[in-house]
Amino acid sequence: MSLSEQQVATLLNLVSTTESDSLDCDGCFGKIAEFAELRLKGRSVPDAMKAVEVHLRQCHCCQTEFEALMDALGELDGDTVRPQ
Repeated sequence: MSLSEQQVATLLNLVSTTESDSLDCDGCFGKIAEFAELRLKGRSVPDAMKAVEVHLRQCHCCQTEFEALMDALGELDGDTVRPQ
């Protein structure tokens, strides 16, 4: 099986942006609710939560879960706009 040029470029991008203190998916899920609350309130993300932010940029599965959580929390608050 050979990879397409796009797949190779995507892999190289992921490798080049990986940080040594990156979270795995379990670690991300353990902090994602706190991270979502900060984002909904428009507060800055403290350094301790930066690893979650990095993981969400790199992991499609966790990003999907985060977006669903933000949508649900937004509905509870009556907010239909998801902060970026």
